[in-house]
Amino acid sequence: MKLHMTDRYVWLPVENDRPKVKVHFYIDGVKIQEADICLGKHADYYACMDMQMYAGQILEINGAGEDAEGMIVCRDKCPSGDGMFRPCLHFCPETGWMNDPNGLVFADGKYHLFYQWNPYGVIWGNMHWGHAVSSNLLHWKHEPMAMAPDQYGAVFSGCAWQDRENIAGFGKNALLFYYTAAGGENQWSSETGHGMYTQRLAVSTDNGRTLEKKQCVLSHIEGENRDPKVFYHEPSKSYVMVLYLDNFDFAIFRSKDLLHWKQTQRLTCENMRECPDLFELPVKGGDETKWVFWSADGYYIIGRFDGYRFSAESEVRSAYSTKLPYAAQTYSGIAGRVISMAWLRMENSRRHYRGVMSLPAELSLIRQKDRIKLAFCPVRELEGTKRDETAYNPENKQIVGNHGPYECLEVNIPINGSPIWAEAVWEKNSDGMIMLVIGKTVLTINFEQARMTVRHWNLQEDVIAFEREAMTSLALLIDQEVIEFYGAEGTIYGAIETEENILSGKMTIQSQAKIHSVRTWRLS
Repeated sequence: MKLHMTDRYVWLPVENDRPKVKVHFYIDGVKIQEADICLGKHADYYACMDMQMYAGQILEINGAGEDAEGMIVCRDKCPSGDGMFRPCLHFCPETGWMNDPNGLVFADGKYHLFYQWNPYGVIWGNMHWGHAVSSNLLHWKHEPMAMAPDQYGAVFSGCAWQDRENIAGFGKNALLFYYTAAGGENQWSSETGHGMYTQRLAVSTDNGRTLEKKQCVLSHIEGENRDPKVFYHEPSKSYVMVLYLDNFDFAIFRSKDLLHWKQTQRLTCENMRECPDLFELPVKGGDETKWVFWSADGYYIIGRFDGYRFSAESEVRSAYSTKLPYAAQTYSGIAGRVISMAWLRMENSRRHYRGVMSLPAELSLIRQKDRIKLAFCPVRELEGTKRDETAYNPENKQIVGNHGPYECLEVNIPINGSPIWAEAVWEKNSDGMIMLVIGKTVLTINFEQARMTVRHWNLQEDVIAFEREAMTSLALLIDQEVIEFYGAEGTIYGAIETEENILSGKMTIQSQAKIHSVRTWRLS
């Protein structure tokens, strides 16, 4: 079919239960895009393509099928997303599938969030980079699509760096975006002979509003080598890139000009895969710092880094207490703190979108007994959203349990439709159990076993061990569809998907331990 581009956007009818078809888009006989889409005339929702640069031209669409062709139209605005039960403080796309955060950078007063995005469906595929900006890391404004698949492949994960000194030659303060061109992931790249994964560079000279793809910076090395993360190492006066190779293997590269990279180390890290990161953190309580080598699944290693090689000083450890967070990346361009953001692998399949981002967290290291552990704390900007502090006095209750009735303290907290921050503090060296019930989600802290159990709304469970002396409080951020929790000085962190409309319910705390305080704040 042919469509005269009288308006900016092409609306594409997505019918989730239909089989995918491969649709090709051409202008004047030249392919400009292809996508796998579940098209149908009974649309569950509309996806759209921004065709501003082709205004007034004729778009040729091949492969859509007769049923869908009559439903593909031009419009002057994007279709609105499904607004029901959306998180208030956790970023999610307006429509479509979202996974890894990409290109996290603070530049010229704005926090940029790019992300893996399929604008044409709620399943993985058609990997683009979506884009959003914020002034406070909490409230996000959606921006137009940043990068789309091309003849070099789908646009997989990567990072951003602001070139303040014009080292690479694209202009002072240009934003450089290093990403994986996943050759072979789309038909277009296979047909043009670009069937391997390579690392490429895109540049923005207008503070991230538009990205122009430039060149390859690392040709294929092995396997599905991907996910470049770039930073500057001040002591050795050089730029560093960490890259995932294949299996449990990673590599470290150095560059003086941000364009040409030389490998200085290959690492094999047991059980660690994808989305590497490398950053320096202070150890709380002194002047000591350590380097952290990180992978997508939340596994990390404490060690040293001299600008060339990372030397491990710990075994592989796990930062996450639940399975939801994945593919976290730290922000570049922020001095004095290390801020991490993760994809939360939500099902939320009843929506017109899938996946949300975690609340950004500030990272630090804490020494507990003879181990140094990674700790999470919500970004300090959250404090400015707290309203209506409420303190609760627990009541004595007799509860019937598996072994008969027992005495406990109980607190009932209404949520009243707004996201809340809740903190429960209890006596050090407590005995017995504490149970927190939010909707169908149950968190149980068993001091006798030094174990915390999270039972999800779908009855799956996560079991977390903790240092008993450190587990004196638990904080929860309760938002629509998702709960994040922080305990043991932030060394216990996890995220939980909830049932729909969790903010219409309440939270109940039942505690055999002596409770010092329970406080909540409404988050604006």
